[in-house]
Order: sequence, then C-alpha cells, then structure tokens
Amino acid sequence: MRRLEVRRHATRDPEADRLSPEGQRQAEELGRRLTDDYDVVFVSPAARAAETLTHLARGLGRELPPPRVIPGLAGEGTDRSPLAMAGVFAALLDAVPEGGRGLAVSHTPLIERAVLGLVGREIEPLSECEGVLLTRTDEGGILAEELRR
Repeated sequence: MRRLEVRRHATRDPEADRLSPEGQRQAEELGRRLTDDYDVVFVSPAARAAETLTHLARGLGRELPPPRVIPGLAGEGTDRSPLAMAGVFAALLDAVPEGGRGLAVSHTPLIERAVLGLVGREIEPLSECEGVLLTRTDEGGILAEELRR
C-alpha cells in the first residue's frame, strides 16, 4: 500500500506568488496537527506551494525530505483534464515507497480534477491547506479520502 497526501497551498498574497501572513499561519497550524512521517515530498513550481511546505515543516517541528519540484502539480505540460491530472497524481503515488507516505502541495482545481480522473467522483472545491489522501491498495486500486478542516 502507498499513500500520498495532496494539499492545496495556503492563502496567497493577492499581489504576488507568495503566501500572505495568514497563509503562513495556516500552513504552520496544519503542520502542528499532522502526525505522519513522509518518505517523499513533491511540490509544484509555484513559490506559494514551496512556501506552504516550508511553513508546514516549521509547524511539524522537523525537517521534511527535500522536495521534488513537479511541473505537473501546477498543470504545466498537460491539458489539465481530469484524466491528464489523474496521470500526474498516479505517477507521484507510484513514486512513494511501498508501505510509505508522500506529501504533495498543489493547487485547486487541479487536485479536484485529479480525484475525478482517478476515482470518478467529484469533490467540492478545496479551501486553503485542505486536501485528499490518495491510497493505492495492494490490489492496485486507488481510494481518495477528503482531508477537510
């Protein structure tokens, strides 16, 4: 079994590709609530996604594995359809070690489109720092559990 926790970035500054002070607090608060260890970490190329990860780690109180920048997490190089986004997220799920857990920071509506493509179910738009937990079962199927506040 492999698990990938995919989170939407925290609140951004409306003037730039960075977090607002509120977004920094949101990400740190989320980090304080998380209890899992992560074997691999993925982040979109957007500065706000990387900054979310930095503040999340600060809240966790420990370092995370060095993040791999994945253009597809921002929809770069893909048509952004549910099936295309599902392919991006399925590949990341497969990159998580067997029995492990990964963390990815991405964007809405890309996460919601990926869930639709992966499991055929629409989810409500994610708020900042909300996400989904994708699980590849031992039988090869994928489950999606919403991670709401």
